[in-house]
Amino acid sequence: MAYATVEEFAEFLDPDPVPVNAARLLERASTKLDRLLMGAVYKTDDDSLPLDPALAAVFRKAVCIQAQYIDSLGDETGAMANVSQMSLGNQQIVRALSVVGSGTPRVSPDLVDLLRTEGLLPIRPYIWG
Repeated sequence: MAYATVEEFAEFLDPDPVPVNAARLLERASTKLDRLLMGAVYKTDDDSLPLDPALAAVFRKAVCIQAQYIDSLGDETGAMANVSQMSLGNQQIVRALSVVGSGTPRVSPDLVDLLRTEGLLPIRPYIWG
């Protein structure tokens, strides 16, 4: 389940139009956020959404930032992440050997900044006991 609704994404994007694939973008963005926060511990409801309203608001904003970024890249699946050159005439594509250090980041720098300023990165795991 996405951390933001299409309506919340529309409010975030206003006055820009909402992409037709907004629900899918929000799902993908939520997965990216989950990956970044793997190991984080927080109370959730039955849908695995954060119970704390302030944390839910940060997640909502983070997912909207990431969904907008994915849409702006025009590469929803990441299939073009290691493309270093591309031509439309005669369809020439050159792929880098690796996306490490040379590809377009798959996570928005603004998302990472938000998580850092909100104290969510780096993750500090809960120590039981």
